[in-house]
Amino acid sequence: MPNAQDAPMTVNTILNVGSTGSGKTNGFLTLPGKKFMYIFDPNALATLRGHDVEYELFIPEQLDLDAVTLKALNRDKFSKPPEPKTYPMFENHLESGIDSGFFDKFDVVGLDSITTLTAVVLDRILWLNSRTGEHPTIADNVATVNTVIRVFRTLITPNKTIYITGHVDYKQESYKATEVGGAEGSGKMLNVMYFLGGLRKRLPILFSEVWLSYGEPDKEEKMHYFVRTQQDRYNPYLRCSSRFIDPVEDVTVDWDKPLEGQGIGGLLERATIAAGS
Repeated sequence: MPNAQDAPMTVNTILNVGSTGSGKTNGFLTLPGKKFMYIFDPNALATLRGHDVEYELFIPEQLDLDAVTLKALNRDKFSKPPEPKTYPMFENHLESGIDSGFFDKFDVVGLDSITTLTAVVLDRILWLNSRTGEHPTIADNVATVNTVIRVFRTLITPNKTIYITGHVDYKQESYKATEVGGAEGSGKMLNVMYFLGGLRKRLPILFSEVWLSYGEPDKEEKMHYFVRTQQDRYNPYLRCSSRFIDPVEDVTVDWDKPLEGQGIGGLLERATIAAGS
């Protein structure tokens, strides 16, 4: 019977969320090894440019721009919306890459960002339901959540370091009357993951690390970047698998030096060494 004392070290699967400009994509560059990234946010390529990272670009296509009312689903009909093909192209690359051993040469696989990937999947779901350009229904959202979860269950299967970025929104979280035993209203201020509702609960379960990236200027207005790795009152969904990583870590990098081994990459390396000593 296996014993946890003898269990091997596992690779890190990281979901790094934060606001725009909080250093999430930069964190990917600090991870050691040969890297590959799926890019859905075009701005990510500007950050990766000049670094040794192979990538595939899946930019959302032209969408239906006609105006649609919410109540009666009246709509303009000036254009014929094209079939959204970004998601099938990505799905084909991922599945064929796993079958062909494409990922075998990489140590780190990234995706930037789940926020845009979700929008791409929803576009495809609406088209399959012959509802392109209409407002999503609960059924559309549930189908999108289930598809995205399958994507990440598949992506995490290879024995690779996985690094996924996402976005948060600092807002007052609402609650239902059934959840608090009283009237429906608003709760406390939280950093809420900017995902469809079902993904907020189901996605973090798949990752060994769920961290929040953010930046703060010092007294000289020079930016420093941090990751919060453990829960607090504003971030109840965070998770850290290592006791050798502090609740808040400074991951600011020196761009005049090699990035690998700094920041998040250096943080994980330090924790691995401490765990093995």
